[in-house]
Amino acid sequence: MPQKPQDRSAERLEEHLTIYPHLADRILRQLLFSLHERGVVTIDQIYEEARAAAGRVPPQDEVNNPNVANAPRGDQNERDLVNQITMRYVVESLRAHEIDEVVNLTLKREEADKLRAIVTLGSVSFRLLADTVRRFCALPEGELQLTPDEAMGIRVGLIRHMISDQLEFIAISKRWLRIRDFEGLIERTIGPESGMGRVGGKAAGMYLAATILGARRHTIPAEAAKQPGLSNYTPTSAPQHDAFALAMPESFYLRSDVIEDFIAFNGLGEYQNQKYKTPDEIHKEYRLIRSVFRNSDFPSGIIDQLRNMLVKIGDHPVIVRSSSLLEDRFGTAFSGKYASLFVANQGTIDERLSALLGAIAEVYASALGPDPLIYRREHDLLDYEEDMAVLIQKVVGQRFGPYFAPAFAGVALSRNEYRWSPRIKKNDGLLRIVMGLGTRAVDRVAGESPRLVALGVPTLRYESSANEIMANAQRTIDVINVETNRLESIKLEQLLEYASDFPMLDRCVSIRRDGMLAPPMGTYIDTPPRDLFITFDKLMNEGSFPEQLRQILRKLEDAYGAPVDVEFAHDGERLFILQCRTLSQYTESEAVRIPTDIPDERIIFSASKFIRSGSVENIEYIRYVDPRDYDNVPTREERVEIARTIGRVNEKLAGKRFILIGPGRWGSNDVRLGVPVSYADINRTAMLIEVAREKDGYVPEVSYGTHFFQDLVEARIVYLPLYPDDRRNRFNDTFLGGAPNCLKDLIPESESTQGVIRVIHLPSAAGGRLLQVDMNGQEDRAVAYLRHD
Repeated sequence: MPQKPQDRSAERLEEHLTIYPHLADRILRQLLFSLHERGVVTIDQIYEEARAAAGRVPPQDEVNNPNVANAPRGDQNERDLVNQITMRYVVESLRAHEIDEVVNLTLKREEADKLRAIVTLGSVSFRLLADTVRRFCALPEGELQLTPDEAMGIRVGLIRHMISDQLEFIAISKRWLRIRDFEGLIERTIGPESGMGRVGGKAAGMYLAATILGARRHTIPAEAAKQPGLSNYTPTSAPQHDAFALAMPESFYLRSDVIEDFIAFNGLGEYQNQKYKTPDEIHKEYRLIRSVFRNSDFPSGIIDQLRNMLVKIGDHPVIVRSSSLLEDRFGTAFSGKYASLFVANQGTIDERLSALLGAIAEVYASALGPDPLIYRREHDLLDYEEDMAVLIQKVVGQRFGPYFAPAFAGVALSRNEYRWSPRIKKNDGLLRIVMGLGTRAVDRVAGESPRLVALGVPTLRYESSANEIMANAQRTIDVINVETNRLESIKLEQLLEYASDFPMLDRCVSIRRDGMLAPPMGTYIDTPPRDLFITFDKLMNEGSFPEQLRQILRKLEDAYGAPVDVEFAHDGERLFILQCRTLSQYTESEAVRIPTDIPDERIIFSASKFIRSGSVENIEYIRYVDPRDYDNVPTREERVEIARTIGRVNEKLAGKRFILIGPGRWGSNDVRLGVPVSYADINRTAMLIEVAREKDGYVPEVSYGTHFFQDLVEARIVYLPLYPDDRRNRFNDTFLGGAPNCLKDLIPESESTQGVIRVIHLPSAAGGRLLQVDMNGQEDRAVAYLRHD
């Protein structure tokens, strides 16, 4: 005979009370609340019934008397009666699965109370925190959830202990990260169980962005990408139409406290005071520090955990990325300041482990390099107790021949400050995209450029002709060679030897025919390499990728409440979110009225391309590197010394107003194309100017979106490219080349660079006048002139 529902309910209730006797009162209290909320019976009715059964009904004249307690405090007998009556109503009114849901909610609240008590502690071990989170997450999610106020305090505590203590980050992430999301971090965190540390800024930004986008579980389909906004959009579990599935790379998190153990284990504490040394001392000693760190040992427990991680990953290439506690914070991104190293991860497990440990140690050492320390000094962060966490990720991509790389990668910005047409809207965002690894999208590299895409009008190029597109197109692809076990740069023709294995090749290249460029008709390409150019025209012209990316940026900007900068890579099947941080921006300026009556002899230079509105006033010094002189410098070592001398002048002129003018691409990793300065060499300049002379082959790069450009924005350094050979422009070679050079007065030991670097003290060279640069972005015009006050 079938069992009646009431019998099943009675059995299920009895079973729960038997399993959890220590929670019996709490379970019955939660069931009582549930009966009340469902309208079965009120709490007052049950208590009145219990008092009646106990013979404790108050006199009628005391009922509703405001001067008399509503009911006398019940004794244990009354409480037992309340439980019995509650059980009767539960059995009569709730089904077995409904009882299960209420009991599950009670267990959640019990575990939540324990978790809340732990996260409020100032110091707690990783093991204790992890075990408590795991117990909470082991409970079924169920239909009944903790209320937002119950969960919020726990979320904040977990964020503070495991991710970040920055209030701006906590304010955003507490609205998106659920308690269960922390289990994923815990299971992939590496560090001593008795310690506690955070995963750092880069890991935090990536994990939060992936959560906001549903990239750890879901896909944004094409039809959602066509909607005005995504704020009400619920991701689906499978891609639709031609949108790319979103994903987050398989990642592991070396906690920030591990570096403390590493330093103590090797007796490296003396180097913690590097931040208080002079820039010159920091420069000189950094090479030694890198060597010392790379050859130091790790505690055995960390080595064992990293070995186990490599067993899980196999021989898939990895990237070891810095994730400092200071990195990717609001207002201080530290873009490109710390090391991130690719590891091919080939060979025996011991060989792979040795390479991984060396890369981690080098990332640790990079925290003591000139750029991050000078950057910290400039932003009043020198005394912050910085610990370096490390993010270890499987590299996104596929293997083709001996090489491994993504189909394409890049950086996307939710705001476009570089608008080369009135059709381009600032809020549509900008994309910098390259074939292969994304290093060429965020760094300044040799004489080629990534494809720039205004996401609102993705087919609109800034180049004016097919010849210009071909001249600037990317020709070199960064890859990992899994046979030589190193990062390499290969030419397109080398990649084409394995064209059948390279994903989405037809969407990356265009074919030259009769002096014009056109995307391939199909997926098979047999065109000679000399007629193939990396343009991404087919990717931009067909499908929804630009619009999908634009909506991703919009959703992240809405969540962050600020413009964002996102790094991504595509393996031919999925679009991976690699990094997300807030985007620093120049302050908007009104259009400046440029004087029309400036005498020719007082104009130092003028420009008519890529101008932002603003003025730079009261300039006392010009630091000038003539492109022709720089081109005659024969060795890399001498060119590096020029960069170091510029850095010394940078420090010597602290507190003065000066600008920096030089060839091609400042900060390029190719010394032939520009002076290889770093942030520490230029951070005090008011303006940085790149000179492009046609006959010298120096070409300023549209650098918006690179780490270098972010440095300029955060340091409030105005950027301007100059084209002296353009007949519309003025360039006063006579003054810049003939004015007295005071470099030796500032840096007596700079004799070897005297013929290349010129430092002009304007009041001395120009009859007491100072320089002013006025820029009008609406007219695309800028003029630098000696003011006559």
